[in-house]
Amino acid sequence: MYELLQAPCTREDAAPLKDTSYSVPAMDDLWQITGGLCGVVEAGGTIGPSVHTKLVPRGLVVGAELEGDGATTPSQSLNERQPRRWCCCAGRESARNLRVGSELLRFEDLLGAVLDTAARLVRLVHCPVSSGARVRRDIVLHVGGDEKVLAAVNEWTSRLNEKCKVKGQRNYHALINPASGSGQAASRWQQARELFDSLTHLNITESFTTRAGEAGEIASQLDPRQCDGIIVVSGDGMVHEVFNGLASRSDRSEALRIAVGHIPAGSGNALAKSILHSSGEAFGVLDAAFLIAKGHQQDLDLMTVSQPSQPDRTSFLGLSAGVIADVDLGSEWLRFLGGFRFTLYAGVCIVYPRPLLAELHYWPSHAGQPPMPPPSIDSELPTGPWASISGPFTVFWSSNMEWTSYNTQLAPGQSMEDGVCSIVLLRNAGRVALTRFLLALESDGGHLDVEGTEKLECRAFRLRPLSTDARGYFSLDGEEVPLQPIQFWPAGQGRVIGSSSPDGPIDSVMAV
Repeated sequence: MYELLQAPCTREDAAPLKDTSYSVPAMDDLWQITGGLCGVVEAGGTIGPSVHTKLVPRGLVVGAELEGDGATTPSQSLNERQPRRWCCCAGRESARNLRVGSELLRFEDLLGAVLDTAARLVRLVHCPVSSGARVRRDIVLHVGGDEKVLAAVNEWTSRLNEKCKVKGQRNYHALINPASGSGQAASRWQQARELFDSLTHLNITESFTTRAGEAGEIASQLDPRQCDGIIVVSGDGMVHEVFNGLASRSDRSEALRIAVGHIPAGSGNALAKSILHSSGEAFGVLDAAFLIAKGHQQDLDLMTVSQPSQPDRTSFLGLSAGVIADVDLGSEWLRFLGGFRFTLYAGVCIVYPRPLLAELHYWPSHAGQPPMPPPSIDSELPTGPWASISGPFTVFWSSNMEWTSYNTQLAPGQSMEDGVCSIVLLRNAGRVALTRFLLALESDGGHLDVEGTEKLECRAFRLRPLSTDARGYFSLDGEEVPLQPIQFWPAGQGRVIGSSSPDGPIDSVMAV
C-alpha cells in the first residue's frame, strides 16, 4: 500500500450529512452502508466531511451532494461549484480540486476498489483521460462502522470491481531490459509498477535481463498453468524474443495462449502502439499499464519465417529491406538517442540509398489461405495464384499490424488478427521521391499518396535477392537476419494483453 494508506488519520468532521431529499438502495452508496461515516482522506492524512459514494449505471458518483438518482456528470456538477481540496494519491502524496457536489468516475476509467480492513480505507484506483492521455486520480476513503459494516463494504467493493470488468486474479511475469531504447526502461517500469502494486488482483514476478536472448529463454520455460501473461518492458526486439521462446516449445499451441503485454521502453514500440491505437488509447506508459491491468486480450497474427541454413523463426511484426532496414539497423550505434536516431540516420540514407535488387512472390489476400504446411525455402512454391514483381526496391516494408513504430502508421486500417500482411513498396525511387516518402511516414498514411508508392495485401510471400553480393540488411521485427532468400507463411495466432472490448476474454490461471 502507498504511504498515505499507512499514515494515521484524524477526523475533522465525523458527523454524517443530513440529507433526506432522496433514498438509495442499501448496497449502492457507502454513505448509507456506513451510516454516514465515509470521508475522503485529504492531503496530510486528515479525513474530510462525509461523502456519498454511489454506484450508478455508468460509474461511481462521489460527492457531498447527489442530484436526482446521483447520475450527474462532471460538467453538471464540477464546473459550477466552489473547490474543496480532496486527496488523490498516485504513489506519492498529492492533491487535486474536486467540487462540492458530485463527480462521476466512469467504470471504464476505474480499475476497481481495494479495501484495507485494518486501516478501514478504500482506495478507488482511477485513471481517467486528461488532455488525451491516462492520468492517476485515485481517491482514498475512510469508512467507519463495526465488522458487519466492513463486511458490507467488502461486498460493495466486489460489486464495483465486477462492474469495472476487471475479473479474477492474474499472474504476470515482467521482463525488463534496462539497456533498451535510451536506457529509460527501469524508470518506465517503476511508473507502471506503482499502478500494479495498488491492485490486489495482480501478482507480478520481475526479471531484469542482462543479455540478448535471455527473454526468449525465460518465456520458453514458463508454465502456462501458472502464468497468465508476460509483460515486456523494452522494445520490439524483446517482444520478438518472447514470441519465439513461446513458439519454440513442444507445447507451442498452449504456450502461445500466454498473452504478451508491452510497456513501451524501446525505440520503435510497434506492438504497444498498435494495441493502444486499436483500443482507443493514447501512446504512453500509464496508458499501456492501464490496459494490462484491465486484462482484456486480443489475438495477434504470427508468421513462420524461413531462410536457407537457418532455423525457422516466428514474426509478429514484419520485414523491412532497402532504405528502411538501413535506417533501422544502420542506426544501432545511435540507440542512446531513442526514437530520434531514426530521423537522424534517415538523412544519411537519403544521400546514400541502397536499394534491394530482388524478386517478390506473394499470395494475394483475396485468394484465401495458402496451403499448409509451408514449403521448404529451398523448394519450389506450391501451385496457386501467386503474383510476382521485381525490384530494385528502394523501400520494402511488410507488416502484420497497422503501426510499425510509435509514429509510423504504415498500413492504416490493418487488423492484427485477420491473417493479412501488408507490403509497402517504393521501386527504383530517386532522392526526391524517397525524401517525400520518408517525410510522409508520420502523416497518418500520407506516404501512400506519394507518387510511386505501392501497397499490396497478401497472406504469404517469398523474397529472393537477385545478387549474391548484395549489400544492406534484412530487418525482421527490428532484428537483423541474413540477407538471403526469406519466406513468410501463416503460423497461427498469439495473444496480446490490451483491448477496448469489455466483453473480451480474460483467461486466468487462478480460475483453473
